[in-house]
Amino acid sequence: MEGMKKLYIAGAHSRSRTLKAYMNYLYPDVEILAYLVSEELQDENPDFIDGIPVFPIAYGKTGRAIDKDFPVYLGTRGTNHPKLRKELAAAGFSEIIPVTVDMDIELRNAYMRRWYREHGREFLLIDDL
Repeated sequence: MEGMKKLYIAGAHSRSRTLKAYMNYLYPDVEILAYLVSEELQDENPDFIDGIPVFPIAYGKTGRAIDKDFPVYLGTRGTNHPKLRKELAAAGFSEIIPVTVDMDIELRNAYMRRWYREHGREFLLIDDL
């Protein structure tokens, strides 16, 4: 993720918030534009999370406040990915990136390595021993 990059995160719960924390820490130039949620879940979510707006995916259909040229990372359980992909595609998004288990592990380990290094400690995985 060279230079400034803008993106959206689909979902607004713990996995999505953890993804935001990883991205902000590892790639400080990345700007999270909004959390995108299914319309039927909009009422279950706050309007903002850490100053970032939470929008229903359907906003993309009208073009309100959403620029569909930026990627959307699916920050939810994999079981929700097919439904979210369909909703996002219907709203006009084309770059939809599922956060797989492997991607999550890679981000978490990179996060932890950097955190440990910045705190003068060594981060080792069991596999590294």
